[in-house]
Amino acid sequence: MPFIEMGEEFANAKETPLAPEGQYDIKIHALSEDKVPGKKNNLVIDTRFESEDYLPIRHWVALPIPEKDARNDQEKGHDPGTTAKTKMLMAKRFCYLFHIPYTDLGFNTDDFLGASARVGVTQGSYEAQDGTTRTTNRLILPRLPEEVEAAA
Repeated sequence: MPFIEMGEEFANAKETPLAPEGQYDIKIHALSEDKVPGKKNNLVIDTRFESEDYLPIRHWVALPIPEKDARNDQEKGHDPGTTAKTKMLMAKRFCYLFHIPYTDLGFNTDDFLGASARVGVTQGSYEAQDGTTRTTNRLILPRLPEEVEAAA
């Protein structure tokens, strides 16, 4: 195969850096589902930094799967409902943080796109499928304020 000319800017192509740990204005710019019946049910939320040029953050909100969650509780010796309640709490924390309206029964994903918040960002590492260790930014979902807890 012959040489492919990419132009002078090819030399300047660089990876977008990770954000240092801190507080940032973050905006939701894409939302999709990652769903396999009986195995996984996630909202996949792509966020971007509003004024800094850092690598975007992908965040997952796990949604309850009754049979799988019950099996998980039993296998791990948790009280029944623990896994589902934890998933619901994390979803509620996300909605609260990004000012996404919710009711006692749930939320509307149509309200996600464009939502923004001042969010704590940290760095975390994981082992990729190829065995390498990768570091990414992660959103910090703070605990719900007591007045929100009391209203539940």
